[in-house]
Amino acid sequence: MNRSTREEYNNYPLGFYHLCLDRLEGRKLFYSEEDCRMGMAGIALSTLKYNVETYAFELMPNHLHDVLRATGEQCMQVFSFIKRRISDQLIKNGYPPLPDNYGCKLRPILDDNDLRDQVIYTARNPYEKGFCAPGGHRWGSSYLYFNDMATLILGDKVSSLSQARVRTLIGSKKSLPPDWEIHPVLGVLPRNFVKAEEVMSLFASPKEFLTRLVKEYETAVVIARSLGEEVEFSMNEVREIANTELRNTYPGRLFKSLSREEKCIVAVNLNERLGLSPRQLSQALYLSELTISQAIRSKDYGIIK
Repeated sequence: MNRSTREEYNNYPLGFYHLCLDRLEGRKLFYSEEDCRMGMAGIALSTLKYNVETYAFELMPNHLHDVLRATGEQCMQVFSFIKRRISDQLIKNGYPPLPDNYGCKLRPILDDNDLRDQVIYTARNPYEKGFCAPGGHRWGSSYLYFNDMATLILGDKVSSLSQARVRTLIGSKKSLPPDWEIHPVLGVLPRNFVKAEEVMSLFASPKEFLTRLVKEYETAVVIARSLGEEVEFSMNEVREIANTELRNTYPGRLFKSLSREEKCIVAVNLNERLGLSPRQLSQALYLSELTISQAIRSKDYGIIK
């Protein structure tokens, strides 16, 4: 991260932000369960050390998402703290440290609607990568929302553990609140510090939360682009997206009645808006990859783009 970007982030006022650590290409931030436990402890400790509020977070193998309420300066302190802990853990396990220029994206969250979208995007990450069903990821906060089973995931209270044991479990000498719980496998439990009730109040129902998490493709793409990421759609999702676009563009028309040109119009729109590739679109629209590539490059469809 260059100095000017960091200075810009430092000047952001108190508000809601999406902090996204850069993807570490070709390597991981977290290689083992122990690494993930230390990652969970890092997020927990950051809320105490820098007095920030965490609303959603997910640890991914080579990056990390954290939706929080803080100033820009606090967000940068959280980033530096987490980066240092991860780098130390990598060195401890025999891996190279994080690069000196390893950085992050800090995206301001504008209002409650945007906050909903950012939480959904964060919770969608493990599901999108095929790690688990929605809300089934161990190393994050998404299992807390609208999940009765989350209340049954318990740990040992800090007050019942020796200081030496707590320091070993969290990799820090900083004291934790005595009523916080540490799970033997999951580490510091996110329900100790994540504002789950506030997050759930943003949604009308569990159904709305889950539907948006699974179905809001275009919002996911917009957020991904703002963070320098890409959304990975399954082939079933691509077909659903294409069919929905066809129905909206040509209401009442049967697929077999559509011309190649009409399908190309849809293909060009979806390539521009959602970044779907010619290969993906060819399978969904039953056109050749070459035809779609030519349509995307053609000036004849420029007005559509």
